Amino acid sequence: MNIALLLPRSVLYPSISFDILDGLKACFKNMGLEGAHQITTTSIGVAGKNEEIYTSCEQLLLNGTDIIVGYMNPLSAEHIHPLFESSGKTLIVLDSGYHFPSFDGKLSHAYFISLQGNLCSRAIVRKALEEEQKNFAFTCSFYDAGYRAPYSYAFAAEEKGAVIGYNHITPLKKADFSLEALAGYLENNKDTAILTSFCGDMIEDFFREAQKLTSISSCKTYGSGFTAEEWWMSKIPYPGYDWSCSVPWSSKIESEENQEFITIMEALRAHKANVFSLLGWEAALFISIMNKNAIDGLTINSPRGTVFMNPNTGFSEAPVYYATVTKNETTGNCHLDHVTEAANLDSERESLKQSIEAVRDTVSNSWLNAYACLDS
Repeated sequence: MNIALLLPRSVLYPSISFDILDGLKACFKNMGLEGAHQITTTSIGVAGKNEEIYTSCEQLLLNGTDIIVGYMNPLSAEHIHPLFESSGKTLIVLDSGYHFPSFDGKLSHAYFISLQGNLCSRAIVRKALEEEQKNFAFTCSFYDAGYRAPYSYAFAAEEKGAVIGYNHITPLKKADFSLEALAGYLENNKDTAILTSFCGDMIEDFFREAQKLTSISSCKTYGSGFTAEEWWMSKIPYPGYDWSCSVPWSSKIESEENQEFITIMEALRAHKANVFSLLGWEAALFISIMNKNAIDGLTINSPRGTVFMNPNTGFSEAPVYYATVTKNETTGNCHLDHVTEAANLDSERESLKQSIEAVRDTVSNSWLNAYACLDS
């Protein structure tokens, strides 16, 4: 079988392409399938343009590629999907889960292995409410504001009777970074918790400045997805207080599958076991059990638990985990602790589906080529 990987370049996560490829190859090797597939790679640049992705896919399919695996958003997948319908080939999308799909129903020849970013956002709001938080301030970076986590936080809070009384977006330029406005609001609204959405080095910016401001550092803080990504956490100095998060995967998940994944990937390079190599690993698992080029309704035993490919949506459904970000006493930096699976997420999945439908026909802004917005 001929498999092609469409891999992006990333400013925030420069090793993402290598991690996805290494995860795919390592999983095939672990299953005794090394050499069973011809694997090629194609760069789609820095958050590639839809037209360029289309051209790359068209050429790959003409050259006899059976499966294309690409890290992209659902909007790009929808744009290129007619190529797979007409050729009868399969598209596997490695999806961060931070965009809302614009299509209704299911794309017939596309499957999404998702990190469930928006579901993680809903899950952490639920946890905050379970801890009797009802009033929130939401803060995110200029970059993160271009994704759908802010919507997911807002929808989840509103439908459960909570209030986001203040929204705060940090400036584009790092030189202008400030949390003074957020601190001022919290100073005057004591009974308020913080919902956060930052990623990459912008997480460090937030917590570095937050620890200087008592009105922020004294608040209960909640984040999700990439905000608590383990590799970045390991690089960030502990801010002096613990905070809560929900994540798609953690090295602390206790299972044979996760230990095997970590052992194999870390043997390649330190920090090679991460959410991106996980996506490549899972793609290999699904490809190995494909039935006539389809993975509808199939289940894999992944490092993050049981992952099910929903035949009605074409999106994977996997566990989400709660964790506490605490101090690593050895390094003085952050790490994830007390990792537990978030139970009973069916209602959150259904509510997320309704949220997506509610804004499907609404004109809104969203990043397509987000990395170009970064200006340090």
